[in-house]
Amino acid sequence: MRSLVPLFLLLIAFLVATPARADWRDIPYEDIAKMPLALKSADPQGIYTATYKVVPAKGKTNLPADLRFQIKTGQQLVPVVIQPDGKVEFPIRKDWLDAGASVQVNQPKGSFLMSFSLNPRTPPGTQMTYGQLTESAPVLERGIKQMAGLMSFLAPKVRAILIAFPGTTPQTITLTLADGQKKTWKSDAKGSIRLPWEPDWAAAKVVLSSPLKGVAPDLK
Repeated sequence: MRSLVPLFLLLIAFLVATPARADWRDIPYEDIAKMPLALKSADPQGIYTATYKVVPAKGKTNLPADLRFQIKTGQQLVPVVIQPDGKVEFPIRKDWLDAGASVQVNQPKGSFLMSFSLNPRTPPGTQMTYGQLTESAPVLERGIKQMAGLMSFLAPKVRAILIAFPGTTPQTITLTLADGQKKTWKSDAKGSIRLPWEPDWAAAKVVLSSPLKGVAPDLK
């Protein structure tokens, strides 16, 4: 799914020495591992997938051909896989974090950017409960609360669930509450619906006019 509204998107320009001398710049492993590890704690069901991805720097069309990452933990150097689509497969391990590991990269300042995103799974089928359709919202709220700690009252909150249908054909979501009351939402010109986030509706029955393209909690 192409994200409707990014849940988290961090653009990071890595500052390193010139690659011609094959120098490496250390980046704290904590900067890479902190969010995925927090996600595992808040999301034991695996509803979200954490993804790092490298993209060309502003004004550039391609990534450096010899871009490489590796993780240094103790005396061990662990190569990091970069997929053809730019996804970076950082191994995430708490013991490496606790041991003060670092991520090393071999490219100079401004040569690329890296994004981090959290993507919820898409509920299958066309009939489910509201709780199943919106399963990503309480996980995100729990994760934000854990990360924010004492400042959680200032953290963003889920205000709605953005629902995406494939294509632009008009689609509907019909919700039936326990008392029989029905609510219906229609998709906009882009095939999207902004569904209200109401935890009390968890047991309500939902019928979709077609299977979904994706979902994403809307933070504000």
